[in-house]
This record gives sequence, structure tokens and C-alpha cells, in this order.
Amino acid sequence: MSELQKQKLNILSQLRGLCAHCACGSQKSHRCPVQEISVRIQSLRGVPLIVNNEFKGVLWAKI
Repeated sequence: MSELQKQKLNILSQLRGLCAHCACGSQKSHRCPVQEISVRIQSLRGVPLIVNNEFKGVLWAKI
């Protein structure tokens, strides 16, 4: 798993804690801004920038 994927998973897990429904794993259909943000984060693509074995960010690709 790349550093970018690890960072995205970390961000997504933190975001889910902001919504009570998402945090408790409820399967009940609901609409919350956390879900919309999560989808956008999951769709991020780019090349991880690693300097001295440390993740520094992402170089974005224009599509």
C-alpha cells in the first residue's frame, strides 16, 4: 500500500468519526456531508512525493 493510500485511509477513518451514523457503522441510509467528502478523497489521484523516505504530499495529474 502506498503512502498516499495510507494517508487517504487515515483521513477517511477520521472523517467517519464526525458523523454519528457513520461512526457506529449504521447501515441506515442517510445523507451527510462526510459521505460526500469521503467520495472526493477516495477519487484523488496523483504521484506521491517522498523525500528521504518521508511522505511530503502529492503531485497532481491533470486529466
